[in-house]
Amino acid sequence: MPLTEMIAEIRRLLPRSRRPVGGVGSLVLVASLAGCFEQAVVPTDEANDRILITNDEFELERRIEYFDEEVVIDPPTTPMVATATGWAAASSGPARAPGDITLTLRGEASSPVVNGQVVQATMVTESDGNRAIVSYNVRGATSVGALDLFAFDGDQDPRLKSSAQFLNADVSAVAVDASFAYAAQASGDESLPAPAFLERFVVTSTKLTLDGLAAAQLASFAATSATSNGSVVYATSGDAGSVYALDPSDLSILAEYALDNARWVELDASNNRVVVAQGTPGRLSVFEAGNFAGGTLNLLNTFTFPGADVPDAKTAFEIHGGKAFVAAGSSGVQIVCLDDGQIVGSVPRPDPASLGLDPSVVMTNSVTVEGDLMFTSNGEAGVYAAAAENAFSGTSCTDTQPITVLGQLRFDDLQSANHVHFSANRLWVAAGLGGVKVVRVQ
Repeated sequence: MPLTEMIAEIRRLLPRSRRPVGGVGSLVLVASLAGCFEQAVVPTDEANDRILITNDEFELERRIEYFDEEVVIDPPTTPMVATATGWAAASSGPARAPGDITLTLRGEASSPVVNGQVVQATMVTESDGNRAIVSYNVRGATSVGALDLFAFDGDQDPRLKSSAQFLNADVSAVAVDASFAYAAQASGDESLPAPAFLERFVVTSTKLTLDGLAAAQLASFAATSATSNGSVVYATSGDAGSVYALDPSDLSILAEYALDNARWVELDASNNRVVVAQGTPGRLSVFEAGNFAGGTLNLLNTFTFPGADVPDAKTAFEIHGGKAFVAAGSSGVQIVCLDDGQIVGSVPRPDPASLGLDPSVVMTNSVTVEGDLMFTSNGEAGVYAAAAENAFSGTSCTDTQPITVLGQLRFDDLQSANHVHFSANRLWVAAGLGGVKVVRVQ
């Protein structure tokens, strides 16, 4: 058995509760095994003048701590149901009680340090149920960022397999498909026509590599998001930017449509649509997927929604059952029918006054749903859970869908919650400077 696999197996068999990796015992173990297996191959790190990639899993494991601890949901004092028009008293009780859901914290990864600066986790995305990638950037004028690639062991715990540090670029968001990862960046290279930049990385098994890099120059100050179905990559750029369709083989631009303040893009594959969220004011622009006649995208509709009124905010959203679940900042979650633009549901943001927080730090900046569960990230107010009576993907725009807020997830040391991603019974929390947390949901 290779050395890396042997050590991983021994670590897997150790007790899991609050088991930090990389302590003295681990160093002794590694040293002892290294003496017996001198021919073991250590994964190769890579570097160029802009990017440093670490593939040495022994080094990366120092950033992870593993747990087996319950995450408590603190319920609201008065059960409330979120409807299309706001809050209403929960007359028949919640669709689920907080106690019906078991949340177990399984792992935490600290943020990378790039050029001596701790970067903040901005987004998490998953591919094929066995890989996840986290993006990082910094606030202010400094341009540094990172990507972390995780895979899951036999116990479905996260293992940090590869990490890329960007020495002169923020990474606002990341997308992944079967072959590539796409980093949406704001470059600090003043020689570029504009800072907005999309870069493609080849993902070999569970490793990032500098081989096969491709890049696309975009308009505006920052590339804000990307998504890919394996055949076409869609990306957005900011204030004076656009939505782009790109060829994943080389990131050549297939089509472009100018959109002001484009913040997030998602595919509605079942309805052959591409949807872009714009801010100030909040809008959803709906395009026909795959139609690039004349080098542009075919705009089908533009719908408005409340919120998304804070400059440079994220406005992330997901699409389920022909509905966009939009993180609308001060307006909480807005659920928009993509057929006609009707607001068919909403979940207000947590009340800043009741939490003793300034309203400016309590913004719903991402939302994620799977089955009948919803999780929202709300800046310094943290992560909240909600439940519906039926699966979100199984209801249409005309179905009444009350949503009961179950409460706030209690983390001991949660930093500002920048993004949440829920898939395959795993909840990822991008906790800003606090790195990333992985919670098993049952």
